[in-house]
Amino acid sequence: AIEAFALPPGSSRVKRETSFNVSLNAYAGLYYGYEKIQGVVADRSFTSLNQFNSYGLTAPIGIAVSKGKFSNFLVPSGHGHWSHSLFVSVVDLGAVAAFRFQASNDSVKQIPSIQLKDIFSPGVFWSVGIPKCPLSFNVGVQLGPNLRKVESKVNDYSNNLYWRYSFSLCVDLPVLNLYTCH
Repeated sequence: AIEAFALPPGSSRVKRETSFNVSLNAYAGLYYGYEKIQGVVADRSFTSLNQFNSYGLTAPIGIAVSKGKFSNFLVPSGHGHWSHSLFVSVVDLGAVAAFRFQASNDSVKQIPSIQLKDIFSPGVFWSVGIPKCPLSFNVGVQLGPNLRKVESKVNDYSNNLYWRYSFSLCVDLPVLNLYTCH
């Protein structure tokens, strides 16, 4: 069913070459940022090395509202366009994606069950789409998912609520166009 509705590879170009677009969107890539964990007192000095205390794979899925056809001094008009998106994430499959990258085929069959509450990760991001490629820079904040790490025998879950402030370089993966205005 998903394959029947999902957009083909290269669909991120729609966001860059149209005036306005709304889509069900996914991003997959690497993030670096800061996690503020409820109940844990952090060093508040600006020079502290733990200001950025989190990194890994991110794979949020949500709704993107995009404005395209931007040019700037780096990429003149006629040589591709930038896009700017407000992305509201609902879930983050980053821990599952990380496990899939490092697991052998035998261990993938033994993944402990994962529920929606484990990957629920609402957030808001500003995404800048790079011309002539499917990459985007994302900056934003999200409620971190309970699922911290997937392992072959048992999953690692966070017991505390935490907020993740991060920036990331991701592949832009529109899943379904909801509205496009040329």
